[in-house]
Amino acid sequence: MSTVLITGANRGLGLRFSHCYAEQGWTVVAGCRSVSPELAALADKHDNLRIVSLDVTDADSVAALASELGDEPIDVLLNNAGIYGNSAFKDGGIAHQNFGNTDFDNWENVLRVNLFGPMRMAEAFVNNVARSEQKKIVTLSSEVSSNAMNEFGGMYAYRTSKAAVNMLMTSMSVNLAERGILALALHPGWAQTDMGGPNAPITPEESVDGCMRVIADLDKSMVGKLIQYDGQVLPY
Repeated sequence: MSTVLITGANRGLGLRFSHCYAEQGWTVVAGCRSVSPELAALADKHDNLRIVSLDVTDADSVAALASELGDEPIDVLLNNAGIYGNSAFKDGGIAHQNFGNTDFDNWENVLRVNLFGPMRMAEAFVNNVARSEQKKIVTLSSEVSSNAMNEFGGMYAYRTSKAAVNMLMTSMSVNLAERGILALALHPGWAQTDMGGPNAPITPEESVDGCMRVIADLDKSMVGKLIQYDGQVLPY
């Protein structure tokens, strides 16, 4: 049975990933800071899903989970946890990421979650991934990270964090190739989540279904690229 470790599993795309992988019979390790009622209900329904305490910004939290899992193989490390910063649709989130109105504390927090979190997770669980059959590390990125697709500017904290994720995963794919590990930056599309907002063009179901197909098909020809949930390679 394959195992997936999902960060930020308590809501949004992370919750949907947890649901879908559990339905497919995977062992799901669902990491989150606080347990939502929806995630608790999933765990009650699926014996193959277990919830673990995890804060990707906290080195002690990550180390504690690594100790808990021991030598357990992890086929897919899915770095899903991410934030826009100040909510994109509340509390002036977009305004705070415009030029001339920068909230640097917010920016630093975005980097801690979106960039340092995936690196911390990869370093902590690389041996678990290497012991597995599939050997995949996937981090969610975004099309707004692309230089080629940036027509409107703004969103400085979020854009730069995801642009850095692209380079992070490219470098990781090079450094871990000798261990047979495949590392990928994956754009899940603009989905109707708390972060994406209600007017996003695709549902969480559409996003996750596509992402899971990309992850299942992931091979050496795909690493070092930014790939969208529908399999399209995006420029960056």
